Amino acid sequence: MILASFHPPFLTTEMANARAILQKNRRAMQILKIAEGDQYNGVQLVGNIPEYMQKAAGVIRDLGFDYIDINMGCTTRKIVLRGEGVGLMKQEERAYEIVKAVSDTVDLPVTCKLRLGPSKHSLNALSFSQKLVDAGAVALTIHGRSGEKKFGMPLDLDLIQNVVATLSVPVITNGGISTGVEALGVIQRTGAAAVMPGRGLLGNPWLIPEILSSFSHKQYTPPSLQQKKDVCRNHLTLLEKFYGEQWAILRMRSILPYYFSSCVDIKKLKNDIQQVTTTKEIYLILERIQTKGSAIIYRK
Repeated sequence: MILASFHPPFLTTEMANARAILQKNRRAMQILKIAEGDQYNGVQLVGNIPEYMQKAAGVIRDLGFDYIDINMGCTTRKIVLRGEGVGLMKQEERAYEIVKAVSDTVDLPVTCKLRLGPSKHSLNALSFSQKLVDAGAVALTIHGRSGEKKFGMPLDLDLIQNVVATLSVPVITNGGISTGVEALGVIQRTGAAAVMPGRGLLGNPWLIPEILSSFSHKQYTPPSLQQKKDVCRNHLTLLEKFYGEQWAILRMRSILPYYFSSCVDIKKLKNDIQQVTTTKEIYLILERIQTKGSAIIYRK
């Protein structure tokens, strides 16, 4: 909901497990909510069994979503051990069957999110991507690292550039994008059709208008401290409605510092937010974040 208010062209849900959707799991069904806005809304579907993925795709279609994005890039251990996420990059034929089953079942665009390969010793993005396109994928998002590499490692833009040059469908780059300048640089370097920011959006939904401004060569105005506080408060309200107070507090403990990462004495802020037990205490912390000249400070 927060991101939708910043008008991205496309918006995808967090991962929804196909089996959980078919079981009408409460958490899975909560994920399948279409955000208000003028963007195209998609579901990031994860699973390893073609039949389940096919049936779950039908549920997603009936809910009114605009597209389905099949996750083949998640590196979470339990996901990979089930042969899902990036684990599918070790099973090219199974991945083909899944995309084929989904694209043949629903009259919706089917896209896939993947990595350069399951490991640095198996960089199969080029051959894997071609199979996905042959199966019916109309666009691919490629994270510029392999399966064992988490965040902060260098991106391999050369391989993404090779995929872009080879495929007949749009390729979207993912990974390492935290500014509009970086997004524009990746596009120019790879020839990709678009970028998909990920962790760079944490506490910074303004990255969306910043990227759009860079692409259109327009002036971008960063948010004021008050704007950051207002969005952060709204974020907390939405979390509380979705999870309840206690889970909202746990999530905001890690999220809030991202909103104010440039704050002087950020270590003290991070420490204090870990001690909160009520939403009221979070609001009090927000009041202690102030400006002093051109700097944002945290008053103890």
